[in-house]
Amino acid sequence: LTADAAEFAALLEQAKGARVKATLTQAKAEVDREIINLEIKARLAAERQAAGNDTKRYLHELTDYGWDQSAKFVKLFITLNGVQQCQEDAVTVDYTAHSLKLHVSDLNGKDFGLSVNNLLFAIDVAQSYRKLKTDMVAIYLKKAEEGQHWDVLTSIQKRLKQKQDNEMAKDNANPEEALVNIMKKMYNSGDTKTKQVIAKAWTESQEKARFGQDVGGGPGGGLGALGNL
Repeated sequence: LTADAAEFAALLEQAKGARVKATLTQAKAEVDREIINLEIKARLAAERQAAGNDTKRYLHELTDYGWDQSAKFVKLFITLNGVQQCQEDAVTVDYTAHSLKLHVSDLNGKDFGLSVNNLLFAIDVAQSYRKLKTDMVAIYLKKAEEGQHWDVLTSIQKRLKQKQDNEMAKDNANPEEALVNIMKKMYNSGDTKTKQVIAKAWTESQEKARFGQDVGGGPGGGLGALGNL
């Protein structure tokens, strides 16, 4: 099209008759319009592609997981449908001595994250790792002190359990009422993240109590969501 436009321009310079000039001018104008339209389409396509690449996917915060332990490792199990299809570098875990942060990038167009802070005891960052399984991420936290028993996952769960035990040890203490009071105090004095996690933990404990299940703070218990703190 560019070559055609140049040729029409050259012919116009040589044309003598008015009718010939008008015909060449019209033909050149049509070619010029087509060139401009193609340039606009190309620019818009490039802008859409750039905007798409710059758009950040919404991060879905995960709060549910199970955990277990052996003499050497504390193991977390996070259910996430289809995660085994992700590339290895799309599922990362950042560790510190007392925390971990899982990030799953672009799983069915979404990003997922899980943070667990204030681990009860220190972990060996260098020897901690994760595995991808069918619909699950398994995280293996290497205990800094092998053989050390973790009765809960995080220090905040430990403090909650101690407060609960102290409240229930009082004369005429009602276990359920003691737990309610403790969680209310923690909720009222906590930051936004703490309040969200406590509210979730309390909802879970009420649901499990309704079905006659244990509402304790251990693995699988109704207070498990507090591990995110």
